Amino acid sequence: MTSARTPLLLLVLTAGISIAAGRALAPGKATGSPPPPPTLAALPPPSHGARGIEPDADRLLRAMTTYLASLQSFTVLSAATDEVVLGSGQKIQLASESLVAVQRPNKLRSEQVGPVGGLAFWYDGKDMTLACRASGTYATMLAPKTIDATIDEIRKTFRIDAPGADLLYSHPYEILTEQVTGGRLVGRETIDSVETSHLAFEGEAVDWQIWIQEGSQPLPLRFVVTTKGIRGQPQFTVRLTRWEPGIRVPAATFAYEAPVSAQRVSAFPVDCQPAAAERKQADNGLERKAPPDPGQQHVRRAGPGR
Repeated sequence: MTSARTPLLLLVLTAGISIAAGRALAPGKATGSPPPPPTLAALPPPSHGARGIEPDADRLLRAMTTYLASLQSFTVLSAATDEVVLGSGQKIQLASESLVAVQRPNKLRSEQVGPVGGLAFWYDGKDMTLACRASGTYATMLAPKTIDATIDEIRKTFRIDAPGADLLYSHPYEILTEQVTGGRLVGRETIDSVETSHLAFEGEAVDWQIWIQEGSQPLPLRFVVTTKGIRGQPQFTVRLTRWEPGIRVPAATFAYEAPVSAQRVSAFPVDCQPAAAERKQADNGLERKAPPDPGQQHVRRAGPGR
């Protein structure tokens, strides 16, 4: 069985903030109005990595990425769909819902929500912790000093997938277009009664699409990655809603407190599911593969992003 994403973490834009160690998240009030949308004069100059991108698509992507990079804090709810392709060719879509909180330059929390299993990630600028609710285990390690370096570390060293994390870098335009060979504006479309600009990009190993909210806050509302090198070309899709740009998130949100019953382990888990589910998967002889995507291109050097 092959997959557009391996759902071992679905970190960042496919993970969420809910309740940890028996304490619910309670963001404070926004620290002020979100920054205004960037003007064309403020956008960075064209990059050599953007060859093949039509001017309208390039302008809209730059506006979105510049706006995201300008946000010092935010929370967002996501709904992700991970498509797997069975040996028979049948496609199965696995859904999850989640929320993420970011405070630049060095705080991030991400936790899958729902009644079954789920991995959660905390980063407070000093340590990073990955916890699995299904098994009651967690691992804590020293972390780099920035969100950018931490995302690189968990991808490269621990081989943990982070779909959508390209949007969290301090320079998301360069990351997203690193392997792009072409891009265009498809048109204007409506998502949840919100007008958006639909952009489509081609890459060496993956193609991806993004829907950007029109108006004063050019936020991404939908992100789709298609893996071309895998049989069946599975897709990974994430819907982004409930954006809270500029919201103040309490510092305690980013610090992990282990439940009394939790067991600390020496290494980050590579999966998060009850033992019974693991046995069932093994008995069925199913094999999950992690294809290239925008969350791992600095390792595989293919497709958009790292």
